[in-house]
Amino acid sequence: FAKRAFENLGWTIDGGNLVAIMAAGTVGGLAYTFSDTFWFSAVEGEVYAMSSFLTALVFWAILKWEDNLRDVSNPRAQKYADRWIILIFYIMGLSIGVHLLNLLVIPAIIMVYYFNRYPVTTKGTVIAFIIGCVVTGFVQYVVIQVIPILASKFDIIFVNDIGLPFNSGVLAFFILLVTGLIFLIRFAKQKGHYKLHLSVLSILFVIIGYSSYLQIVIRSSADVPIDMTNPDNAIGLVKYLQREQYGNTPLVFGPDYTARPIGMKEGKMDYAKGKDKYIELGMKQDEYEFESSDKMLFPRLWDLNDQRHVQYYQSYLGLDEGEKPSFGDNIKFFFNYQLIQMYWRYFMWNYVGRQNEVQNIAGESDAGNWISGIPFVDRMFGHGDSSKLPEGIRDSRAHNKLYALPFILGILGLIFQLKNDKRNAFVIFLLFFFTGAAIVIYLNNTPLQPRERDYAYVGSMYAFALWIGLGVLQIYAWIKDKIGAMAGAGLAGAVSLVAVPLLMASQEWDDHDRSNKTLPPASATNFLVSCEKNAILFTEGDNDTYPLWYLQEIEEYRPDIRIINISLLGIDWYIDQLRYKVNDAPAVPMRWQPEMYLGKERNYIQYAKNPNIAESQAVGLSDLLDFINSNDPKAKLSTQGGGSVNYLPSLNSYLKNGDSVLPFKLPGEVLYKNDLAILNIVSENFGKRPIYFANTIDPKHYEGLY
Repeated sequence: FAKRAFENLGWTIDGGNLVAIMAAGTVGGLAYTFSDTFWFSAVEGEVYAMSSFLTALVFWAILKWEDNLRDVSNPRAQKYADRWIILIFYIMGLSIGVHLLNLLVIPAIIMVYYFNRYPVTTKGTVIAFIIGCVVTGFVQYVVIQVIPILASKFDIIFVNDIGLPFNSGVLAFFILLVTGLIFLIRFAKQKGHYKLHLSVLSILFVIIGYSSYLQIVIRSSADVPIDMTNPDNAIGLVKYLQREQYGNTPLVFGPDYTARPIGMKEGKMDYAKGKDKYIELGMKQDEYEFESSDKMLFPRLWDLNDQRHVQYYQSYLGLDEGEKPSFGDNIKFFFNYQLIQMYWRYFMWNYVGRQNEVQNIAGESDAGNWISGIPFVDRMFGHGDSSKLPEGIRDSRAHNKLYALPFILGILGLIFQLKNDKRNAFVIFLLFFFTGAAIVIYLNNTPLQPRERDYAYVGSMYAFALWIGLGVLQIYAWIKDKIGAMAGAGLAGAVSLVAVPLLMASQEWDDHDRSNKTLPPASATNFLVSCEKNAILFTEGDNDTYPLWYLQEIEEYRPDIRIINISLLGIDWYIDQLRYKVNDAPAVPMRWQPEMYLGKERNYIQYAKNPNIAESQAVGLSDLLDFINSNDPKAKLSTQGGGSVNYLPSLNSYLKNGDSVLPFKLPGEVLYKNDLAILNIVSENFGKRPIYFANTIDPKHYEGLY
């Protein structure tokens, strides 16, 4: 980008100009290296460091394509420049197996292609931008989801109707797909349709890269202990790709938190892998229906299932219980919470400064805000005087004062590029927008997140680092004619290096040094060591569960304990996996059978008064579950649609082991599948096997049980 700007200025790429370009690259690269979010990702066993590498690689590759295309001294490089396009799509295919961040570079890549292949007009720029969005959507939905969905439909036909083995339909589908693509390539080449030829080749190489996802199927086929969605078949893989366990998030049109469901949308037939064929589970009903008056455009206040979120919305917006939020409230939450607190605050951590590492949950003034270290600036933005913070918070390792110097240098770089290379400034802006604000819109975050989410926006920090590098050139341009090109390049580079990346490294080294961070394995060890042999241990969420899985799977510590993650217990495949031995931990007996929980069966059970049971009467847990699990018409209620459903006849229960009786209350008038799973497990194992609940689980959920 520096070369492009210098060429537009008519400056030769040699001497002081070349040194300035190298200094820009060094400062920009090191600024990203020592940025808070990327540095954190780089020292964590997660996907974001590799994702950043692949994102940078494809962005670099499109600029190499541009170099080849413009190299009039090398006709061969010009002729074969589009090979870089094929490489880009292959890397994107590979990146899908790491993280989807890479796909958000596509609009910027399309703009670089347009600026170099076509006469640039306003109309053409708009059309190219739209095409970039369409191509992104094509890879996101058609390649990643539609192709596996079609493969799964083929497999259902081949297995259920023809009687062939599992995955035979998948193989047949991919043979047809690849044959069709090869035919299109040959046709385009014979007829001289170059753009069709390039497009189909790009699709083919995305699919070749995407085939790395077969590792998921192969790993799952080995029945490993941690086997999310059990994707050893086409149906399971589709559910894995669609992240079914996380539910749906409305983006364009949806309910607000005061809306009440009026029914369930009936979707397509759901299937599960059986012994020798796919079993029909009934029509999917995983999405609520609402009155149109309860919906709004661009829904941001949408989570009505979690009462904590509802209370947060009301408190944040100053609304009374039951008061319906306006569209203005919706937009206020989007800008103030989702955009500013859950994105811009993170961006400022990286290039302005950070207050401390205390998580900011509700906009607290003393927790996790950005600061510059310049008192009057921090007071101006409502972050107070850092010197007056309590000593423990003020001396936090993450109390990083960058004095906004990286941010200022980045703004200078943006100004320099806007003055001298508007087209590429727009290209970098697209990368910055799509990996930042666009992700905010897509994620549609609910409040009270369990952790800070800055890692999701690391791509936009990368884009801004490009401008930080170009900021060196603005300083160079100011002093070049006064002290000479070579001296100016050296001075601009040295000052920028000290003021930005070296300052960032010195301020942030201590909070990114993880060599002494032993809390996760230590707390996990404490959990496991406190359990008796062959125990069952209920945990909740990632933070509880993953350190325990790490100790068991990697360090082989206490593999006799069966860890059960309550957050996954509402899904049939996870309940199924409990029926098998894992490591040294025996299988988990349950009172219900698979047909009682597969698919939509018993997603929830509601309380209804039973004439034979007094409201305060406690029913033994085994009898209660037998009633709920029963197919006896006497144990069901008739529905308005003419059907019948199981129901909960009592809100009080007890466990009995010999002369010992343990009474407890059920959590409410609705039991969800994860509640039912817990009860079915406890019922069959109480008194036979030690049962524990992590101390992070709400003790009031089952009052008296844990």
